[in-house]
Amino acid sequence: MPTSSRPDAPDNPHRTPMLVEGFGLDQRLRLPDMTSFLTPEADLFSVWHLGIPDVATDRWSLTVGGAVAQQLTLSLDELRALPQTEITSVHECAGSPLAPSIPQRRVGNVRWGGVRLSELLRLAGPDDGSVYVISTGLDHGVYDSAYHDHYEKDLPLDKALDGTTLVALTVNGAPLPARRGGPVRLVVPGYYGTNSTKWLTSLTVSDRRSTGAFNTKYYMDPPADASAQATPVWDLAPNSFLVAPVDAGVHAGKPVEIWGWAWAHEPVTRVDVSVDGGQTWTPAQVTSRTGHAWQKFTLAWTPSSVGEHILACRATTRSGATQPSTPRRNRIHQRVVFVTQE
Repeated sequence: MPTSSRPDAPDNPHRTPMLVEGFGLDQRLRLPDMTSFLTPEADLFSVWHLGIPDVATDRWSLTVGGAVAQQLTLSLDELRALPQTEITSVHECAGSPLAPSIPQRRVGNVRWGGVRLSELLRLAGPDDGSVYVISTGLDHGVYDSAYHDHYEKDLPLDKALDGTTLVALTVNGAPLPARRGGPVRLVVPGYYGTNSTKWLTSLTVSDRRSTGAFNTKYYMDPPADASAQATPVWDLAPNSFLVAPVDAGVHAGKPVEIWGWAWAHEPVTRVDVSVDGGQTWTPAQVTSRTGHAWQKFTLAWTPSSVGEHILACRATTRSGATQPSTPRRNRIHQRVVFVTQE
């Protein structure tokens, strides 16, 4: 049934038609399958809140406006003609805003290509006193039993100007497919994926935050205590997961490598690994970070006995932030491995 026929969707003949309506999720890889530094685009998870719009690329345009000296309106060809750059970055879903403390571990590491948002803002010239950039997508539909006429997010102007945020046209060197937010999406390295608005159509410079539901009702973490305030789900919290070893490949008395990936909005400087369910921890070797990519950690282990062993990993950043053992979206990852006699 077309969205426009629903009683909760007001008539709008200019609204972009939808290829897919409503919330959707495509998650193909299990954690032990994430062995590549770069995640193939076809294997990267996809999430959409309101559906997937049918964007006519010949009529698509991007407006950069709001509190700026010069409003910009760019066609797809004009955007492609601007200087392009590539950034390799972790892409992580924050999980359901209806259950923010449940880890989902929807994550991958990909190479985005496009125009630096800082370049577009330089051309537009933000007014003094501007603090945020609000991004709007062409998707619309029902989420959490309410109709939303578009998806909208905001980010601090300082982050928009830091040189890493992209108005992206490619992923891993190929044009963005529709399910990935094509033809153009925002990409904010170091922030959760919810901030990287797909099917991007406008960027608005503002002196205040967006009042849209995805910035006020959803993706706001509750305060830690009664004296604090809710905080936007922006920066990637330190996180990690185990790739190997897995069952059937671990034998008592035989050395094996424990390894996985770690990441955060800032570099991870330490990953500790436990083979006894968190009773004791041993520091692993951690590779240096390149760009905003995830980092590999490794630890040699020789299990001394057969049976179940609970492996766990815990990432810590250079500022001292670390993964918690309590319910959070970045809760410490554990896996049971059964050690056999060879």
